[in-house]
Amino acid sequence: MTAPAPHVLTVGEAMGLITNDRPGALDASRTHALSFGGAESNVAIALARLGTRATWVSLLGDDPLGDLIVRELRAEGVTVHAPRHPERPTGLMHKHRRTTTMATVNFWRDGSAASRLAPGDVPSELLATANVVHLTGILAGLGPDSLDCAEQTALHARASGAALSFDINHRESVWRGREARAAYLRLATLADVVFAGEEEAALLVDEGTPIEMAQRLRELGPREVVIKRGARGAVAVDGHDQHDEQAMKIDVLDTVGAGDAFVAGYLSLWGRDASLADRLRRATTVGAFACMSTGDWEGSPTIEELARWGAAEGVQR
Repeated sequence: MTAPAPHVLTVGEAMGLITNDRPGALDASRTHALSFGGAESNVAIALARLGTRATWVSLLGDDPLGDLIVRELRAEGVTVHAPRHPERPTGLMHKHRRTTTMATVNFWRDGSAASRLAPGDVPSELLATANVVHLTGILAGLGPDSLDCAEQTALHARASGAALSFDINHRESVWRGREARAAYLRLATLADVVFAGEEEAALLVDEGTPIEMAQRLRELGPREVVIKRGARGAVAVDGHDQHDEQAMKIDVLDTVGAGDAFVAGYLSLWGRDASLADRLRRATTVGAFACMSTGDWEGSPTIEELARWGAAEGVQR
């Protein structure tokens, strides 16, 4: 009998997102699109599209951007727990796509509702229903309260028997010169599975080949470590196996959010009758699919779309 899909709970910010309508110089862009994005909410949407129960916890401003985020997440099938702060706004970011592979993102998150996430904002009754809790280094870096939130949520997950997933997802603009490594080490030590890019892995362990860095990260405590390598694929190790998955050859339109889709693909098979290679193969496939559309989460595939993409002809008639 196939094991049921996990219930994944994510905690973190989501922000309104303004993007130029097509790649090019900003002063030549006459139309911009409004959406939203955030690592943890991106993962939640991608999981829901893959048939996995997903819950997203955050704080939002009592404003139109907060309305947009709640409406869209719920429309995607994500359970949302995001109280509205009467005085602090929802954060905002602007993404300038200069080319299909080069973008600049500016953030306005100081004083936002989500920047004040604290341990008490994650209800214990929601944590009790999850069998996977997913956190990122972005939540840890938003400020002292959010770092405490990340660490206490991780400890609660461990105490309740839920698996802990941690994506380092390092952002210099979030930490702004503050020490990130110590916080990442604490969370990685508590985690069951750690996701990291090659440079992110090198923040925690000595540089080396992807497999070597994955093995060193695993010595910190997690059962599994996944090194995301973008266009070069990904590698994963656990206590029994290691696997190197090559990236798919695709026409890239927008890479932002692909890493979150990758994580969701991996977690969608967590705890099920799937091998390390199976999980990594789905992760790279879902991440590649996301690269072929614009937006932080809009390109994440459904489980039906994954099946169609694997068919000889992608046109449904």
